[in-house]
Amino acid sequence: MTSDPCLQLQPFADGLLSEEQAQAFGQHLADCARCQAELTGLLQLEELGRLYVEKHGAVNVPERVVAFPRWRVVGGVMAMAAALVVLFLVASPQRPPPAPALAIWTTGPRSLEARVTYPAADRHRPLASTAMGAQERPSSSTTSTLLAAELVQRADLQQLAAFYLATGAPYISAARDVLERMQKEDQGRVVDVLCDQGVAHYIEGSDWKALKLFDQVLSLEPTHVQALWNRALVYRKLGLPLLARAGFEAVERTDKDEGWRQEAREQLRRLEAVKQREQKWRDAERAGEALVSGGPGTLEQALNFLDVPMMRRDFYDAVRTRASAEDIRALLPLAQRLDGQAGRKTVLADHLNWVASRATSQRAPWAQHYARLLSGQIGAEELRTLLPRVLASSEEDIALGFLVWTRTTHPEFTEELIRRTQGSTDPWFQLLSLQIQAERDVAADEYESAAQYLEEAIDRCRKERLLYRCIDIENDLAHVTAWLFQVAASERHADEGLRMARQTSQWEKECALLQSRGNVARLAANVTQGRAYYGEALMAAGSDAKARRNIHQDLAHLAIQALDLDEARLELDRAMDEGLPLTLHGIEALVDVARTRRSSRDATEFERSLSQERPSTDGHRAYLTFLRGRFAVDMDPTRGRELLEQSIREAAAAHPDDIKAKHARTYSYTSLIFADARQGAYLAALNRFGEELNIQMPTRCVLGATEDTERSLFVAWGADGQLRHAYQPQRRQPLPDELSDVVPQEMVDALRACPSVEVLARSPLHGRAGLLPADIAWSYRTRASAPRVEGVHASYLVVNNVQYDEREEPPLRWEPNPGDKAQVKFLQGLNATPSRVLAAMRDAQDIDLATHGWINPGSNTSYLLLARDVDGSDKLHSEQIRQARLERAPLVILAACEAARGSSALHEVDSLPNAFLEAGARGVIAATRKIPDEDSSRFFGEVRERVRAGVRPSIAVRDVRAEWVDNKKGADWLNGILVFE
Repeated sequence: MTSDPCLQLQPFADGLLSEEQAQAFGQHLADCARCQAELTGLLQLEELGRLYVEKHGAVNVPERVVAFPRWRVVGGVMAMAAALVVLFLVASPQRPPPAPALAIWTTGPRSLEARVTYPAADRHRPLASTAMGAQERPSSSTTSTLLAAELVQRADLQQLAAFYLATGAPYISAARDVLERMQKEDQGRVVDVLCDQGVAHYIEGSDWKALKLFDQVLSLEPTHVQALWNRALVYRKLGLPLLARAGFEAVERTDKDEGWRQEAREQLRRLEAVKQREQKWRDAERAGEALVSGGPGTLEQALNFLDVPMMRRDFYDAVRTRASAEDIRALLPLAQRLDGQAGRKTVLADHLNWVASRATSQRAPWAQHYARLLSGQIGAEELRTLLPRVLASSEEDIALGFLVWTRTTHPEFTEELIRRTQGSTDPWFQLLSLQIQAERDVAADEYESAAQYLEEAIDRCRKERLLYRCIDIENDLAHVTAWLFQVAASERHADEGLRMARQTSQWEKECALLQSRGNVARLAANVTQGRAYYGEALMAAGSDAKARRNIHQDLAHLAIQALDLDEARLELDRAMDEGLPLTLHGIEALVDVARTRRSSRDATEFERSLSQERPSTDGHRAYLTFLRGRFAVDMDPTRGRELLEQSIREAAAAHPDDIKAKHARTYSYTSLIFADARQGAYLAALNRFGEELNIQMPTRCVLGATEDTERSLFVAWGADGQLRHAYQPQRRQPLPDELSDVVPQEMVDALRACPSVEVLARSPLHGRAGLLPADIAWSYRTRASAPRVEGVHASYLVVNNVQYDEREEPPLRWEPNPGDKAQVKFLQGLNATPSRVLAAMRDAQDIDLATHGWINPGSNTSYLLLARDVDGSDKLHSEQIRQARLERAPLVILAACEAARGSSALHEVDSLPNAFLEAGARGVIAATRKIPDEDSSRFFGEVRERVRAGVRPSIAVRDVRAEWVDNKKGADWLNGILVFE
């Protein structure tokens, strides 16, 4: 005997059913016309009651009357709506025709600033005073639910999605469900569905996801007016006003609805500040140039732009172009005002008086020479003879100016410039000295030393309040930390410099820092972000040919990352069209693109641009040789191979820390491996994996994996001793982050019989999950041999129960597995600081780090959260670990969420496991996914116990994982556990 399910209608409407009961009733509701009609009546009655209360006030109800808990009706309504939507989406394909447009699209203001694609909903209406965005969410209502139910019943998917988007949370997830269904069933225009999906992300504050979708729409249909509008909104929100203006201008030109055109004009008026900022900089630049040239009224004009930091730079130049003491002292009002700005009473005034006191008739010709230098009237030959003479003169301020302005073309005077600026009492030149020392180290590829100079400079600059210098230093730091692959630090410095440049109307610095911010996105392989920042920089650059060339080169690299080689070719052509030689960065892009899309002018441009390079180190020389080999190897394989092998030899002769040498060696091996594959020499290609690591390649149970732009290669020796290969010369899509099903099944089957598989995966594939199935014992191999281990489990370091200062993060529950012979050392609570952990790891033979793993949003790399140290730091990053020395070659278990995640450069992987291996660990076990603390404690404990018994880590992980999966314990996170040996 079964009960009548219709009897549950009232409890369902009142929200009294459990979630399971509500879902079951929803199944019944979809097929029961009687219940649908009665539920609609109940909800209409509820709405009438609400309207009565709004008009007449509350009704007094005697206490003995038990009322239904109508405060819960919204929950029931939402359950009903969700049930109808879900059931509708899986219903039979025979649906009634779309419903007429709802009346809500024609009455009252709109609540959503973004535009949806349903035509009736996109008719212009004024925006409500508080528009819905990422923070404001309208609450659900009975009326909304009734309208949604009507659209569900009428099968009007596009209008339903528009209604949900316009209504807001908690309906956005329902809107996404509808839109996904439309995609699967190929309903509606593809571009419209993508655009509405972007709106859903925009409402929820996922701006970059929204931008990616709007970009996709406009790549398919450049005049899609809703996507143009919505992308402009995202640009505005992300602080990219020039791109936002361009979007609104496109809407204003093309939209047929006068209301939208008018609102676009209003948006443009609101974004006038960016044009005003540019104009202020241009006015200040003209005022500075006039000040340097001299003449009546120029001082008063310059005083109007004291809040633009470059005016201090122009002050120094103005002093150098003045010949008489009287003219020099006339600049005293400007000196005094600039001193006051920096909080220094008399630095510039004292400098002015010192120069004036030394001015003689001999100063005039040097002042004239300096004015000619600034106006570009001195040629290279004259400058070469003039520089030694001015340095020998008594006009020290002018000589310093010559050194500053010619330091890039005459690096032979770098040490003299450093000596003179170091000896200055003016903090402006003291900071410049640190910057120049950093420039010198960058030219020698000594980036860590350069970073130290710049960190000292930025600390002092903030105290001195010299904003022009601070902006420059932040940009330099963004560049240097990017070279060190410290992506999060690079992002931080670029953002801070950009903030200061915008606050002070330093337009040319803003353009440079937008490029730096784009470089951060490129390093993190975030094509959407990179295109946005480079696009804004390109608009800010105006007619500056050098800046435009550089940005087009960067955009070419982004297109290469996205495997859009046609776009990369177009951007390279645009870069070359600027008429300047390509930089080394541009040559790199040209070499990549020419492989598949060679142009008739490429060879000439390649030679012209490469001839501008002057190798400053052995590594630099090796890198130029690599570029020649890579450019030649597809057209002239013999000559190309010779150059690539020469580059490897040259890199070997360079300093071990020479970054360009590391690049040259790695990239040369990449080109040689694929040259072998192109000729079908797969055994030779696999052997190069071993040659690169200086190891003897096994002839059983080894897999080599690598990729290079549009090419990928997998080569393996199976358990049967047979060589198998999979070479793709023209991939159209990048390989996924998780590499499941990427290795061909035939190759997997050949490796499955192996006791354990060594995987030699070159960057950027190294360290990704899923390369081989979980039922195979395999590990990433990173060096020729394991370090020597002395003693037997003498010291076991356990970091757990960390106290995270005032953060809300709870300590992880972690039980160590010390075994019988280990001496356990705990670092817990407030003692588990980065410095103490690094010190304790030196002598440990087993290490468990049980703490929270977090992801840097810019670099996508993981770091460990620890207790706050005396210097205020509470993070352990890969660069800190890499500099440590693990004397006892420990096996390290990283019991932290996503601790194996890394960001791959083409020459190395920046990740915690690789950092530990470089520091001396014999092995690392870590996860690419989130892991539960108590379960992972038991899992890793069982793995460590087997390793102590002599089982290889990869086999131990495979076997313990198999037992856990058989017992249905956490299969998903277990498949993200990787072994690095």
